[in-house]
Amino acid sequence: MLALLDQFYKYALESGHSESSYIVGGTVRDLVLGNEIKDADIAFKGDALSISRGFADTISASFVLLDEKFGIARIVLRGEYLDICTLYGDSIVDDLGNRDLTINAMAIPLSEFRSQDSLNRIIDPFGGLLDLEDKRVRMVSEKNLLSDPLRILRVFRFAAALGFSIDDSTSVAVQKHAELIRNSAPERISVELRRILGCSSSMPVFRIMKDSGLLTALFPGMSGYSDETWNKVWSSLERIEDILRSPETCFPGKDSFLRQYFASAYRVECLKLTILLDDGAMAEQAAQRLKLSNKETEFINTLSACNQTMLSVESAKRSTIVGLLKKLGDDIYAVLIFGIASGAKAPYQNHLIQLAREIAAIYHDEYLPRLRRLPFITGDDLIDKFGLSPSPFFKDILSSIELLALEGRIATRDEALKAAGDMIKNKGI
Repeated sequence: MLALLDQFYKYALESGHSESSYIVGGTVRDLVLGNEIKDADIAFKGDALSISRGFADTISASFVLLDEKFGIARIVLRGEYLDICTLYGDSIVDDLGNRDLTINAMAIPLSEFRSQDSLNRIIDPFGGLLDLEDKRVRMVSEKNLLSDPLRILRVFRFAAALGFSIDDSTSVAVQKHAELIRNSAPERISVELRRILGCSSSMPVFRIMKDSGLLTALFPGMSGYSDETWNKVWSSLERIEDILRSPETCFPGKDSFLRQYFASAYRVECLKLTILLDDGAMAEQAAQRLKLSNKETEFINTLSACNQTMLSVESAKRSTIVGLLKKLGDDIYAVLIFGIASGAKAPYQNHLIQLAREIAAIYHDEYLPRLRRLPFITGDDLIDKFGLSPSPFFKDILSSIELLALEGRIATRDEALKAAGDMIKNKGI
């Protein structure tokens, strides 16, 4: 990201705009923390849209208008992007005073960007540097939270992402105004919630959100939770996060696969959200209200529908387990983790883990190798070998053959043909 920022720095110098431009917000915070800069924000005193278009044309980048009224544009080049906005107020201090948190209310003059002591030139009117040092999330002002209630949720998003505590005065303001979060657009709420759910240790922050009243403001159905239900939710969410951090503890030898599977962020987010809501109907309603994608909603519904899977498969026939694996595919791991996390306490918890390991072993060591060898026969074989005409019965035969193969009851093409012949004979065709 610094490459695109560096290009803008050179462009601003050459066009005489460096003194009117400031690196602001999270970019400054991440520079101070030494974090990777994934995107950058520039506040420009003047016509931000005009300079954005000129910069985009100069470097052959894409110009995206984000907000014409407030003068906000995005420059996109080779997967990187730079947001440029019109400076709010008459000065950079006015602009920073309109931001959400002190750690996001700092700026560096663009003209100082490449100086060796640029971090010593930070404009910090609200004490953001001290809050970074003390690992504290603090609002710039209460009125700023009221002007955009989504900022209430962002307090927790940054606490979770950075592992920071929340300032007492900010906690009081959040609790006082928690209900206002309902005025924010569902899409914006969804973005912030995803970022909290995606953190490796989000459970402690969700507990604070519950105590502040924000969690029940977001999900009113939670107001009916008993103390027992809350305790179950916290312990289940903690188990999930423990497993996701160290998958080898539950699934030794399968941890690399699990890490790859959960590299798709939506799986982590939806798994945690489903546990947090503790009720399939509530989870489905939340998915609709937050306007999650069809894929995410289906994933949540699968987890909810399979809530009793861990309890039912123990006494099931191998065909039932194989049928479940055929239905779920790789999602079997999410279902197994869901079952472990929401299951009973030790010693039955250890029993669930052992059961999950056995199912995982069947999936990896038996089911997947057999699946890779399919199909043994096709509809053409039914026509050529048995003289059948295409009909719905084709699908029944081929599905049955596939299931027999996945169960390990047949292992060759000849065995598949024999089994098909027996089915046709029994059918009297």
